[in-house]
Amino acid sequence: MTVIKGVTARVPEVLAAAGAEEVHAAGALTAAVRRAVLEEFRTRAQFAGRLAEIDALLWSRAADGRDSVEGAMTAHLRELRLLRVTQPEESDRFVVVEGEGDAFELLSPAYVDELTGKVILAGRLRRVSKSAGLQSGEES
Repeated sequence: MTVIKGVTARVPEVLAAAGAEEVHAAGALTAAVRRAVLEEFRTRAQFAGRLAEIDALLWSRAADGRDSVEGAMTAHLRELRLLRVTQPEESDRFVVVEGEGDAFELLSPAYVDELTGKVILAGRLRRVSKSAGLQSGEES
């Protein structure tokens, strides 16, 4: 719904920028709407990427004072349909940066745009021994 609102707000701007003679050409309206849609998705992708970077930075901080900010960010991410992935089992959404062992320790979450299914920001994992790693279903 947010994307549609953005597109409908951009169509008049794109039509005005196209000029009166281009609007009357065949397919000009379709082209204007297409440009508006592409611009809106590009804007959303940039915004979502920055938001994911901010949340990852906050998430990686020590637990001191993190709860209230994390709660607000979680609500904001949910409203924007951005998913924070904290389970190493979703390994295609993470980069393994170091370590040895059979288990993984979460260094930073991954972020996925639920509208497109695309990874916005890959998470980071470290290999650790089984006893030190996250247990399946454990939330960080």
